[in-house]
Order: sequence, then C-alpha cells, then structure tokens
Amino acid sequence: MARTKKSRTMRGKLGKTGSKEMMKEQNKARKASSVRRFTTKKAKARKEQAHKKLERLGLLPEKEEATVAARPRRFVFVKPVDEEQEAKKAAALKIKQQGIDPDTETLSTDELLSAFSEEH
Repeated sequence: MARTKKSRTMRGKLGKTGSKEMMKEQNKARKASSVRRFTTKKAKARKEQAHKKLERLGLLPEKEEATVAARPRRFVFVKPVDEEQEAKKAAALKIKQQGIDPDTETLSTDELLSAFSEEH
C-alpha cells in the first residue's frame, strides 16, 4: 500500500468537513482559553534561569536586606479615644503654645472658641 504525501494546503489542515471560518473560530477559542499549567511552569523556569545568569555575571542589582517586621502581640487592649477628650487636649495645647496660662480665668470666650475651632 503506497503512502500518500500529506497535504500542506488549507484543505488538508481543515479536513474534508471544516471550513476556513471554522478554523479561525477554533484559533480564537484556543487563544482565549486560560493559560495552561505547563506554560506558566516553563515561564517561571525561564525567569529563574535568567535571574541565576544575571547573578552569575554580577549584573544583578544588590538587594537590600529585608527586615522582618515584628509580629504584633495578639489581644492587646487599646483604650478607645474619645473625640471630645482629644479636642480638649488639642485646645489646651494650642492655648499653651500661645503663651496664655490656662489656669487663670482671664481667657475670653473668643480665645476659647478660636482654640476649639482651629484645625491642625
């Protein structure tokens, strides 16, 4: 039985039933499909290989030493801060910065209102 030469024509690729439009749709579907595990594995291997080569040649930029962040303790009670207390502290600090003694009763209402209304 004689072996026939495989056709390189479009008809040979499509077979007897398919059409050119069907082949285009198949190619679109293949390109749109999710990336296979093998492809990502190979890409990762290539990246690692290139990284090793740069390191070997000494072209890799020196990386800074990574400092390990201290892990916060669990269940640490943080006292909730009242906004009113925060505002009073800020106003008292503002008054002290202006050079006015807060213990004396010589503060006018205008000074108190300005101290409370000013924002940082």
